[in-house]
Amino acid sequence: MRFLCLHGAGTSAEIFEIQSGGITQALEDEGHEFVYVDGRQESEPEPELKGAGIPPFFTHYPRDRAPGEDLIRAFEHITNIIETQGPFDGVMGFSQGAGVSSALIAHRAKTNQKPLFKLAVFICGAAPFDAATNGKEFLTAPEGQYPIDIPTTNIVGKLDHVYDMSMSLYGLCEPSKTEFYDHGSRHLIPFDVENTNNMTAAVRKTIARAMRGD
Repeated sequence: MRFLCLHGAGTSAEIFEIQSGGITQALEDEGHEFVYVDGRQESEPEPELKGAGIPPFFTHYPRDRAPGEDLIRAFEHITNIIETQGPFDGVMGFSQGAGVSSALIAHRAKTNQKPLFKLAVFICGAAPFDAATNGKEFLTAPEGQYPIDIPTTNIVGKLDHVYDMSMSLYGLCEPSKTEFYDHGSRHLIPFDVENTNNMTAAVRKTIARAMRGD
């Protein structure tokens, strides 16, 4: 399968490719492809990357506030990438990349548009904003309803500062179609063997579910 990969705020496609290498290496060996793209606007780096990362840095929409109309602009940026570099079977997003991709998936389902992806992998995900509120409020769902109905993997970290947001995103995914894994660490993708194997196994299960059409 072919994945569109969306980085977190204040990083870049290059950085996310390095961050996720533990997960993607084995999957690439099995024939899956990962395409990394930059967000729509340049930004200041993630605080932990100041002085350590290689600029430029990008974001999908401004951080630390509701995106407002920038959410729709982020959607347009992603769909333009799909039109020029796609098609893609799945999407893999870290932090804000998970937030924007999950918001887009939910928005297209709600407005009865053709799905862009068969599956999604959300890692340390930020909570998605609701396009129906013009990007001013977080996406919610009535009890028993799940805006994200495609197979998903939700990878979270119990020491992550966005852990509660990641769990909110997990709660928006159809339970019968999701794999869940807590790597137990901070806002990062760990590289140790045990976590890497478990995260990769969760993604494999989601790929298999999508291929079966479950």
